[in-house]
Amino acid sequence: MIKVITSKNNERVKFACSLKENKNRKIHKMFLAETFKSLQMALKNNLVVEIFALEYVDAPSEIPQNLVSEDVLKKLSSNVNPEGVVFIAKMPEYQVNNPSKVLYLDDISDPGNMGTLIRTALAFDYDLVVTSENSVSIYNEKVINSSKGAIFQIPVVVGKLVDFVGTHEILVTNLSKKAIDFNSITIADKFVLVLGNESHGVNKETIKLASKEIVIPIKNIDSLNVAIAGGILMNKIH
Repeated sequence: MIKVITSKNNERVKFACSLKENKNRKIHKMFLAETFKSLQMALKNNLVVEIFALEYVDAPSEIPQNLVSEDVLKKLSSNVNPEGVVFIAKMPEYQVNNPSKVLYLDDISDPGNMGTLIRTALAFDYDLVVTSENSVSIYNEKVINSSKGAIFQIPVVVGKLVDFVGTHEILVTNLSKKAIDFNSITIADKFVLVLGNESHGVNKETIKLASKEIVIPIKNIDSLNVAIAGGILMNKIH
């Protein structure tokens, strides 16, 4: 069904905008996303609930589609220059059995970093991304945008690292004296790569669960952006 919406006060527009708040995303188990690439990935995985676009989009007829004005699109979009489509997606329900390669994000706070790390995990064929409860919401608009659609392709869940102790080798990134060069480690068949918060790194309680503490050897500066570090590590550890 195709409708035309020109008012920013339309009820469907109001509902879509309400999903910009985490509490409403949790209630409805839906979130906002945009760009045509993300839309195609979401359609492929049957996650699209409703579409708002400047022009007709090729999508299954059972998905409600709204042709909107530029003003309406700008209200819906989180980008300064929206691409031309915003859509409501339902939160995926994942059942990941016995994952081998897991990325654990320990209190990542920056949505751009979160989205980039999810995208990188997909690129290096990780099975699962797990975020701590104190990390930024995986359905934050900036996370969705920076993931470049990866959020629709790889399972991402909120969980606890302790659940992997005993079944996986826990590789925790840390700048401690006992951390070893990541280039020299032998990678187990089943592992969890742990990355920490942008400011204070991995939590002390998380470090206690480590099978190995690892570090990227660098010069002339004391640390790397977590998304950059994650890319370097996942290129090696996968």
